[in-house]
Amino acid sequence: MTKLLSARPFPFSSALKSKPTSYRRTIFQAIEKPKSRFFTRSITGLIATLSLSHAALAAPVFINEFHYDNNGTDTGEGLEIAAIAGTDLENWQLLFYNGTNGGIYKSLDLNGVVSDLNNGYGVLGFPTTGIQNGPADAFALVNPLGEVFDFISYEGSLTATEGPANGLTSIDVGLEERPDSLLGLSLQRQGSGTLSDDFNWAIDTASLGSINNEQDFQVSSVPLPASLWLFSSACIALLGRQRSCHRSRKQTSV
Repeated sequence: MTKLLSARPFPFSSALKSKPTSYRRTIFQAIEKPKSRFFTRSITGLIATLSLSHAALAAPVFINEFHYDNNGTDTGEGLEIAAIAGTDLENWQLLFYNGTNGGIYKSLDLNGVVSDLNNGYGVLGFPTTGIQNGPADAFALVNPLGEVFDFISYEGSLTATEGPANGLTSIDVGLEERPDSLLGLSLQRQGSGTLSDDFNWAIDTASLGSINNEQDFQVSSVPLPASLWLFSSACIALLGRQRSCHRSRKQTSV
């Protein structure tokens, strides 16, 4: 008959009773330290990730409105940038991409600090001329580091062949202005939110430099970026408590 092994746990504590205190402490430290290091690294990595997420979410900057075509001579052409109040657009750029070959046909240097026009957010308008009338022409909003923050197009999509947006495919806003469009209209984001994806594109009365019609920058009672910071702060506190408990156990075992 096969003899089953006993399910009784290994008498680890009994075996240690005969060992010196320093030996017991070394054994327990060897058991606890890997777990402690894993916990510390996990929390540290999580906090770093949340910090990066916060940095990205805390600075939404996007193209909020534009006008490029109307009946007769194009009038009032320009683009509008939306951002958190206090955002400095110095050294930002708008690059204009040609739908025919994906190349850049025009650039516009931006400047100015965004004022608080609606719940901590605002807009700046940038009149210009010579915006192509499509099809599939695009705008790229580029920060001073050469990073593309927004890449939208009208009357189709394109893939950029040069510049910061090289290789990127634009997002078609889904609406267009025609050669017979009435004067005083524009394509603009409407709805509620804080990030570009929160809003929908619409055709409405141009409002370059002002909050768009039917647009409201709404922030929850605890905004998402603040929630991330609160959560990361809680993780830091938890890490501190874990280290404190670990030190207490070490002192008790001595």
